Amino acid sequence: MPLSFLNPGLLFGAAAAALPVILHFLSRRRARKMAFSDLRFLEQAQSRQARSLGVRRWLLLLLRVLALLAVVAGAAGPRWGGLPSTAGGGSYLFVLDASASSQARRGSGTVFGAARDDVVGIVRQLPPGSSVQVIIAGGRTASLFGDWLPAGEAAAAAVATAVPGDGGFDLDAVLREATRQVARAPGAPVDIVLAGDLQGVPAAASWTEAAAALVRARGVRVLLREVTADPGDAGGVVDVQVPRRALRPGEIAPVRATVVPARSGQSFTLELDGHPVAEAVATGPAGRPATLEFALSVPGPGLHAGWVRTESDAMPADDRRPFVLAVPPRLAVLVVHGEDRAGDGAAGRGGWRYLVEALAPGASVGPYAVTVQSSDEFTTGAIAASGVVVLVDPGPLGRVAQDALVARLRDGGGVFVLAGDPLVAAPLEASLLPALGQPPIAAPRSAGGEGVHTRVVDPAHPLLAGLDRDALRSITDIGWRHWLRLEPGDSRVVLELTGGDPLLIEREVGEGRLALLAADLRPEADDLARSPMALPLLQRIVSWLGRDAGREGATEALVGQALRVRPRAASSGALADPGELRLDGPGPGTGRAADLAWSGATPWLGSEAVDQAGFVVFRSGTDTLGLAAVAVPPAETTGVFEGAGGWRGRLRGLGLEVTADLTGSVGDGFAEVLSGRNLAPWAFLLALLLLAVELWLGRGSGGRADPGS
Repeated sequence: MPLSFLNPGLLFGAAAAALPVILHFLSRRRARKMAFSDLRFLEQAQSRQARSLGVRRWLLLLLRVLALLAVVAGAAGPRWGGLPSTAGGGSYLFVLDASASSQARRGSGTVFGAARDDVVGIVRQLPPGSSVQVIIAGGRTASLFGDWLPAGEAAAAAVATAVPGDGGFDLDAVLREATRQVARAPGAPVDIVLAGDLQGVPAAASWTEAAAALVRARGVRVLLREVTADPGDAGGVVDVQVPRRALRPGEIAPVRATVVPARSGQSFTLELDGHPVAEAVATGPAGRPATLEFALSVPGPGLHAGWVRTESDAMPADDRRPFVLAVPPRLAVLVVHGEDRAGDGAAGRGGWRYLVEALAPGASVGPYAVTVQSSDEFTTGAIAASGVVVLVDPGPLGRVAQDALVARLRDGGGVFVLAGDPLVAAPLEASLLPALGQPPIAAPRSAGGEGVHTRVVDPAHPLLAGLDRDALRSITDIGWRHWLRLEPGDSRVVLELTGGDPLLIEREVGEGRLALLAADLRPEADDLARSPMALPLLQRIVSWLGRDAGREGATEALVGQALRVRPRAASSGALADPGELRLDGPGPGTGRAADLAWSGATPWLGSEAVDQAGFVVFRSGTDTLGLAAVAVPPAETTGVFEGAGGWRGRLRGLGLEVTADLTGSVGDGFAEVLSGRNLAPWAFLLALLLLAVELWLGRGSGGRADPGS
């Protein structure tokens, strides 16, 4: 309510206003009747004067009653606006926005610093008997105090030590922590004060349930305090994308970054292992996301720490973004082929030898470490040790081998199936394709003469991206005479035949990738082996399927997310003593313990969420087992500042009404906004004014005869 009273019990004193009325009626005198001569004109004049004096007496009575009511109201402590006081001084729960955007500049400090100082000032001004608790809402949402504290200097000094992080504002976590603290509050209702820049955050379905739990808690009232940043240029790096394929040292690979430039022509730098290696300029309009591409010369094998950065601006937290570039020593490729027959010739069953030559020409030591096994004798151990498994017209694999293949695929490996021989269609339909989640194969297809040609469905697909027009034309010139009709299902079609049959399809399976070519490499089946695009196309497919090769030990996360990484080249000795597992960075607090968990025979390292962007290094003694890049959430750069009005509507939609807006009040004004404007002086002044008017009117009628006497 706008009007409230500090001491509402004193309002019972309003009954004293009845005293003048009672005295008025008790003091009235009856008029005595006396015989007199017939003075008709004198009686008419006296009657008019009596009526005038009667009105004046009632007006004087009303002024006395109103003056008494004004005195009683002033004594009760009237307040306009603010919040009614609670027993014991009230409970105040402050939610302090400590997200990355709160590090934006404000005056000589930051938005977070200003919001924190505001909370400190309120805590110092709260009346005796008040209790306070503070929720720090950043990468991690947690209460500052172990339990509610009395308001005062000690609590204010503790709030002054709070620091921001590089994470986002998690409203779901805030609502749940607020519910927990409201249940423990010493008094009710609880005033929840949300202080920060009130930036918009991505909506989540879980908000409704969390807000409902808070509403069901004993009475809560929500107040907003918006603290805005100084106007100025602000942009940042939103995302960094490295090629998700097996990289080869020395090749030129594109690294793409999504940025929000603060101005047109802003420069962004790509750094790798502490050295600037490339630069790009954003030419689009300021304030809008743009995509930049850096040409990176791939370094030697290993895990490399990289940054995309720009000069510092009004919000420095997002001016650089980390990433991990993983370069495998060699991509382990297992080629599994059907049993060779007498008529297969030098090419082998399905032309598997052409594939081996394309990956390792002349058995050279290149980026691919190729192992060849027949499908009737290959081992599950070979599958587990391979980044990519290529099946060329395979025979039946057997249940154990097939399960191992699917498990490797779902765990992040790559599988490439080349099948064009009609004899393998039945085993594929019966077992392998269903296990991989693929629809069955239709009848084998054939075309006479030069066969049918290829059509590129998506030139921008990562398997084809970067190929020039001549290279794409060479692919379309390849003739196909025998193939199997594939049903793509949920898979994406990359290449198809001119008749519409899918030729090359791919899909995600768990953490891995699957590609199927509806033909083999036999010269009588197609011209792929003789095409100048055979080597680059087959190498592209295998490298793309091996996207996680060399990424053991590498992971990327956002501030506020828990870390989980599979250790690279982890020997049993490195993991034998979990007490030796440590992690360093980012920022202070290095040398913390790392967690070790096992999923079957696969070890995983992890840690709780971190509050700052940067790199986390997992170590065992002197061995480096993993590298994690922790980045600022993109919403901290691209989010819209909704302000108090937007948040009022957002919270109302969740069933939480905002009872007061503290925006604009500073210093000592906070206490006045919380408690309302003190109307007691105005009430007493009104009482004096009413009495003055009463005296003036009474003096005006004092010299006249009272006809009732």
